[in-house]
Amino acid sequence: MGAVLSDRVRGPGSGVRDGRRLVIRGGTVWDEHGAQRADVLVEGGRIAAVGRLVGEVGDAEVVDASGFDVLPGFIDVHVHVADRIGRFELADDFASGSEIAVASGITTFFTFATQRPGETMTEAVRRVLERAEGQLHCDAGLHLTPTQWPWDWEEIGRLVAGGFRTFKLYTTYRAAGLYSDWVRIEGVMRRLAPLGAGVLLHAEDDGIVAAIDPAGVDLRDPHAHTRLRPERVEVEAIRRAIGLAERTGCPLHVVHVSTADGAGLVSAARGRAAVTCETGPHYLLLSDDALRGPGGHRSLCTPPLRAEATRARHEALAAAGAFDLLATDHCAFRRADKDDWDGSDFRAVPTGLPGLGALVPLAFELLVKRHGRPLSELVRVLAASPARLLGLYPRKGAVAPGADADLVVLDPRGPSRPIRSTLADAHDPWSARTTTLAVRHVLLRGTPVVTDGRLAAASPRGCALVTV
Repeated sequence: MGAVLSDRVRGPGSGVRDGRRLVIRGGTVWDEHGAQRADVLVEGGRIAAVGRLVGEVGDAEVVDASGFDVLPGFIDVHVHVADRIGRFELADDFASGSEIAVASGITTFFTFATQRPGETMTEAVRRVLERAEGQLHCDAGLHLTPTQWPWDWEEIGRLVAGGFRTFKLYTTYRAAGLYSDWVRIEGVMRRLAPLGAGVLLHAEDDGIVAAIDPAGVDLRDPHAHTRLRPERVEVEAIRRAIGLAERTGCPLHVVHVSTADGAGLVSAARGRAAVTCETGPHYLLLSDDALRGPGGHRSLCTPPLRAEATRARHEALAAAGAFDLLATDHCAFRRADKDDWDGSDFRAVPTGLPGLGALVPLAFELLVKRHGRPLSELVRVLAASPARLLGLYPRKGAVAPGADADLVVLDPRGPSRPIRSTLADAHDPWSARTTTLAVRHVLLRGTPVVTDGRLAAASPRGCALVTV
C-alpha cells in the first residue's frame, strides 16, 4: 500500500528534477543488507550507476564522501504538520517541518489529509496540497482520513487509482468525530482490499477507554493519563484489528505501537496476514516518569508513555529488529498552547510530541551505538521498509540504478552536538540529548539540498508526491 510517485517532471518551485551529473565519490554505500565501498553516479535526478567508477563519470561534479557513509534518504511515514487539532494549530507548517526533516537526512515524509464537515475527500486533499505548495524542502505524501459516513466509494476508487493507497482509521476519539467501530472498520477493509489499498490504524479500544471512570483518578496529575489509557487498551485493539486483517485480506499497519505485548501480537501475525507496525523514539527512550512533576503535562501524548519495564522491553524488541519501521508521530504544539491549562484537568492539554528532526540521530544513538547494530538497520527501519509500506520502493529507499537520487552522506564520528526535533517554538523532549551523527550532504532527486552540513537550496526543492 502507498502512494505512487509520478514520473512526470514537475515545474520550478514544486520539485524540479535537476539535470546535472554528479558523483558521490569514495564513500561506503549502505543498503538494508550491508555495505560496499562504491561511488554513486547521479544523472537527471536518478541514480545511474553504483560501483567503483573511473572513466564513467567524465566531467560530473564530485561530492567527496571519503571516510563517510552513503545511505538512501530517510522516510518518516507519520508526521502531523500544517493542521489544526481541536482548538490548537500545530506549531510546524510544511516549511519548518520539511526544513528540519531534510537537515537531518529525511528526504520524504507523509502527513495527513483529514476530511472536514461539508468537505469531500478530494477537497480535503486539495486544501492540504495548497498549504504545501512552494513550502517543501523534502518530498511529501498524504495518508487520507475520510470522516463522513458512509464513504463515497466512487470517490475513494478515483483517489486510489490516482495513487492514494493508505487510509487512516481510529478506534477512539469519538468526540473529535474520528472514531470508527469495529463493524465499520471491517467493512472498510473489505472494500479497500480489492482496490490494493490498506489501513493505518490508531489502535486503542474505545470500549475499554469508556469503561474507565475518570472520577477514580486525580485529573490534576498528568501521570493519570496512563491510568485512563492503560496498556490493555492498545493490546486489545491490536488483537481485534489483526483478526480483521486475517478475515479481509486488507493490509494493516498499526501506528505508534507503545506496548511490548502489542508489538508481540504483530510479530506473531506476520505469517498469517499482511500486518506491519511502527513505534516511535519516545516509546523507546522515554518512560512515564516524564509525566511526573510540574512539567509533566508537556510530555502528554496518546497512547501515553509507558512504565519503565515496558519501555525496556520495547527497546529490546527494537534492538532485535521486531518493528517494521520507526516513525515519529511528530505532533508539535506551541509552548503557550501546551501550557494553556489551569492545572485542574490535564485533558485540556493537547497531546503530542515533536520528533521529526530527532528521528535519525535518536535511531542512530539507540540502534547503532547502544546496541551495536550496523547502519544497514537504519536503512531498513528508516528507508527501505517505509518505502515498501508506501508503495515507493525501489524508487525511494534504495541506492540502486534507476532509483531517485535521494541520498544522505553521514559522518557517524562527528563532534557531539545537541539533538533538535523542531524549528517551531515548542517544548522539545530531546533538547538535552546529544549525538555524534553529522549529516554532511543530502541530495533530493539529484539536487544538493544540504552541503557541508548546511541547508544549500535557496528555495524549497521538495514536491508533493501525488496530486488530484
